Amino acid sequence: MKAFSIIIPTLNRTEYLLNTLQDLVGQKYSPGFEILVIDQSEKPDKAVQAFAEKNTVVKYHFITEFRGLPEARNYGAQLAKHPYLLYLDDDISCKENLLQEHANILEKEAVGVCAGGITEVYKPNKEQPVGKFIWQAATPLRGFHKKDKKEVDHAGGGNFAVKRKVYLEVKGIDEQLTKGAALYEETDFCLRVKKAGYQIYFNCNAHVMHLAAETGGCRVPEIEKYIFSLSRNRSLLIERHLPWYFKITAHLYLLKLVAAYYKAYRNPHIWKNYKTGKTEGKALGKLDLKNEQTK
Repeated sequence: MKAFSIIIPTLNRTEYLLNTLQDLVGQKYSPGFEILVIDQSEKPDKAVQAFAEKNTVVKYHFITEFRGLPEARNYGAQLAKHPYLLYLDDDISCKENLLQEHANILEKEAVGVCAGGITEVYKPNKEQPVGKFIWQAATPLRGFHKKDKKEVDHAGGGNFAVKRKVYLEVKGIDEQLTKGAALYEETDFCLRVKKAGYQIYFNCNAHVMHLAAETGGCRVPEIEKYIFSLSRNRSLLIERHLPWYFKITAHLYLLKLVAAYYKAYRNPHIWKNYKTGKTEGKALGKLDLKNEQTK
């Protein structure tokens, strides 16, 4: 067993974050761990700083040099002292065996990423195949609330562990996906991990409850900006990972998604942002990924 660096990007969620940290400092895991809080709020969080002073396993980092979830993930990997990285949302609760359950999977030589279980507390847990990527639609299915243990295509961004050497080998999270709600950043990462020859393995016992805070974090309240982010990041995913014959079907599926949003909102700017996002995403998908935080 090896020690963990737990990395928690956060933005304006003091109360949720403190509850998350309280669960994590009680982990029973003898190899040890550190908790890296990467805070991108408008000002330093005094309550979290005070918590870190009382619990030396917590390292608080207030960041003003950049803004974005992918950047925060990569910055955490740069700071990490231990061989295993665990990425968590800042609004979760967990039992004291979370690290042990992730380690049980990462011990396997063929595994690069352990996808942990995620149960949504206040949102529906859809009945879907666990961690499956639908290639012809470029659509990641979740289903991470299910009781299962098996190899999957991808992990949920709110609870996944990865060997640090694997994270660095595939060059971390692509910071080009940071715009808007940073959609598909963990999907792109996992597809690159699999392409490098590693397994992604789901362990339902490495489980968290996701409280899904209504404010803070990656939220895009304006529908026009959300459509731009959706079209841009999904088009990047399509261009980078799909064979030509699935690119056609995946773009048709994206068009169907956007049409559904237009029907619901009747906002003409939706189509403009779809076209702009799609064009930008296709261009970025032909380029190398960007990681300016992990050296």
